[in-house]
Amino acid sequence: MNEMRMTDLATQFAAICGTANVQRGDSIDTRYQSDWLGTKESAPAIVVRPGETAEVAAVMKLCAETRTPVIPFGGNSGLSGGTVARAEDQVVLLSLERMNKVRRIDRAGMYMVAEAGCIIQNLHQAVEAEGLMFPLVFGAKGTAQIGGALGTNAGGLNVIRHGSARALCMGLEVVTAAGEVMDLLPALKKNNTGYDLVNLMVGSEGTLGIITATSLKLVPPPLAQATAMVKVRDVDAALELMNMTQARTGGRIEAFELIGRLMYELPVTYLDHVTAPFDEAPDLAVLMEIGAATKEDAEIGADGTVALEAQLESILADAFEAELVHDAVIARSAAQRANFWALREGTLDAMQKHGNWVMNDISFQVSDLPGAIADMEAAFAAIAPGPFCVAFGHMGDGNLHINARPYDRDPSESPEEVKAIKDAVRDTVIKWRGSISAEHGIGTDKQRDMKQLKDPVAYEMMKSIKAALDPHNLLNPGKVLM
Repeated sequence: MNEMRMTDLATQFAAICGTANVQRGDSIDTRYQSDWLGTKESAPAIVVRPGETAEVAAVMKLCAETRTPVIPFGGNSGLSGGTVARAEDQVVLLSLERMNKVRRIDRAGMYMVAEAGCIIQNLHQAVEAEGLMFPLVFGAKGTAQIGGALGTNAGGLNVIRHGSARALCMGLEVVTAAGEVMDLLPALKKNNTGYDLVNLMVGSEGTLGIITATSLKLVPPPLAQATAMVKVRDVDAALELMNMTQARTGGRIEAFELIGRLMYELPVTYLDHVTAPFDEAPDLAVLMEIGAATKEDAEIGADGTVALEAQLESILADAFEAELVHDAVIARSAAQRANFWALREGTLDAMQKHGNWVMNDISFQVSDLPGAIADMEAAFAAIAPGPFCVAFGHMGDGNLHINARPYDRDPSESPEEVKAIKDAVRDTVIKWRGSISAEHGIGTDKQRDMKQLKDPVAYEMMKSIKAALDPHNLLNPGKVLM
């Protein structure tokens, strides 16, 4: 009976979206059959690729009528199992990849309207041509789609200055579980008309609605940037340097990335396009960047130095005197700046070349980072020898990406140690009242932790919202909530 139902559904989807945009059984492309890291298998019954919002609505309406579960699918660059389909659930994987048009760039209003399947890097290029900037930047920008980035409230490298995906989202177009289109696209900076449904959808990982388009905030690009790789004394010194720089620049830090020794050495070792900034690897470094706000900041002096670079030099000189900093290299060319960022953005690639890791994405209040990092370093060192890095991530917003390899072997070979590492992370999050997921979402990987750590009243409210908006549990079932 299920086979007949899925055959009939595939035929109806083909009538809506075109035969070439429906895949079933052996015809399903391999890119839909696993997560990004290739560690989780996915077995959708049907893959359908609508090309416009009306097609998404028609597909969802059919799924609602037949009680068929649907998983919205973007660039598949998530790391929490949020798009994985179980064979027994007979899931329709609804890919937004064909919905990749920029509908509008409004220079006067400083916003753009983009469809959910637009790749982040393509959005960057589209607005750069108009002299503007979309400041959502992270390592997977070349494959991640904006719908998925909003669905997980992606963060990235510029959150300290511009905020996460939620802060950059001004409006949404959403298809509901019933197949209706909810138009919340106007880029209104003030809209005090009841519940904030836009922010409710952002971060919901496709469990409350299917994002089909969005209005996104744009900003003027900095007239110049000053970028440095800096060896710092310790995490406390990094925090003091960050606050000093914010005060001296009027809050113009664009990025402030904490990089432990291991996460410095891996890209230098495994990535041919990365050159080591220092002769000796630092125990702890920060990659910091400030942006020019005025023409004066971007002026080039008689010595060929941009004024902004001189300001950064002054800040770092004072940091040396205060014994916060041991060494620093300021980028003197676009190529040198690109090398610094290639090291930071290439970390995941370098890690994968080395092997599999126990990975965590967590966050703390920024002022708690020194204590939380010290606790985890002590716990990891006591669990098992092997490479690990706790002091790594977006320090400006308290987000750490923690990675470990007990005995420097595949984590699957050391299940007890892996459990102990995850327990140590969870215990530290509890102690410091942090978050078990900073920017990668919950998916299937962190459901149990979230249920245990979330305020119970808040958790029950989330379940109530899910039940109200998706009463038949059709949208990305088995994800986020348990």
